[in-house]
Amino acid sequence: MVMKKMKKTVIVSMSMLVFLTLSGGCANTSQEEVPSIDYGSTEADTQTVETQDETNMNVGDEQDATVFVDEKLDENLFISAELKMPENNLYEYVTQLKSFDYDIVQEAISTISTGQNTEGNLVFDDGSDEFTGGSLTYQRNDMATHLDTYCFYAGEMGLTDDRDLSFMSKEEAIAGLQSFIEMLGVGGEPEAFDVTAMNQSDFENVKKAIMEDSDYQFLSAKGYGSDTFQEDLEVYRIIFRMNVNGIPVYRNEPNLRQTSERFLAYPATVTALLSNNGIEMITMMGMFEPSEEHQKEAVIIGEDGIKEAIMKKFGDVILTSEFRAKNIWMEYFPLLREDSFTEMELIPVWCVDFEVDGQSVEDSRYSIRFNAITGEEIS
Repeated sequence: MVMKKMKKTVIVSMSMLVFLTLSGGCANTSQEEVPSIDYGSTEADTQTVETQDETNMNVGDEQDATVFVDEKLDENLFISAELKMPENNLYEYVTQLKSFDYDIVQEAISTISTGQNTEGNLVFDDGSDEFTGGSLTYQRNDMATHLDTYCFYAGEMGLTDDRDLSFMSKEEAIAGLQSFIEMLGVGGEPEAFDVTAMNQSDFENVKKAIMEDSDYQFLSAKGYGSDTFQEDLEVYRIIFRMNVNGIPVYRNEPNLRQTSERFLAYPATVTALLSNNGIEMITMMGMFEPSEEHQKEAVIIGEDGIKEAIMKKFGDVILTSEFRAKNIWMEYFPLLREDSFTEMELIPVWCVDFEVDGQSVEDSRYSIRFNAITGEEIS
């Protein structure tokens, strides 16, 4: 039986904290009815077309969706990026951070770990603390954090291959964990975007590499150097993002800056470890409740609106470095409502990554998010 624990702080593994610090960098729904957050998620097909002139576009209108914009906007300010417009209706949503039900969580863990030992440490938000929400962590034992760290390191350093493990295929593991997430009644649709597969030999090799890495020497004091692994151990580490109408919800792209008095909400992300022994670990952050009402159809700014927003950002600034918008994508952004720590809006935003003085986007680490309805800078 799962040990029940409730805390007022979000618990994440050490490697997840490393991931949130170091990681980089945003539909198709029925036009006959307003969709809820939970359903109707498919990616929109697009075609390359000539530049469109409209500043504002009702995304419910029939239109081709992709343009490439390459021009000088101002002195030392350029845009050279593909712009992909949504082809169908988008909506703003009002929802709130998820309050998890212990019995439902326990049943879900038991279901996906049938025949395995599901006793472990479960920590989640029960809605009693208005300063936290949408968080859940399950660890089968103390070793789970170590396994997570090894998988994270292996993925970052390219020490594992993209392959199926013998106890279960990658697709089966993803499908099983997606079912688990959906059983908890969260909003959005989980999509796996990063998978690491490791066996006993991989863990041994990665442990050796970590112990020889000066940046990770502090792990020796935490007992990593004495870890041993079962001969038949196999583990998938899968990171999920949450989508709404096929568009990702903000998870933890870099350089998020607070630009207003309103509090930003938590990034929405799920990290799971599934082994041939069952679920080793689940960490969920920024989960939100399904929304069945209060949607408002959104009219999205297009190419001219994005250029206008960029110009407004830099228009009164004398740029001594060259800024070039290189990546533009759309995501849903969770924004806590005024005077609330649990209620939030999901609004569509345009995300823009910049190269600065020819540096790559990854090196320049400069990104801005604009409200895709108003053009206002969000972060």
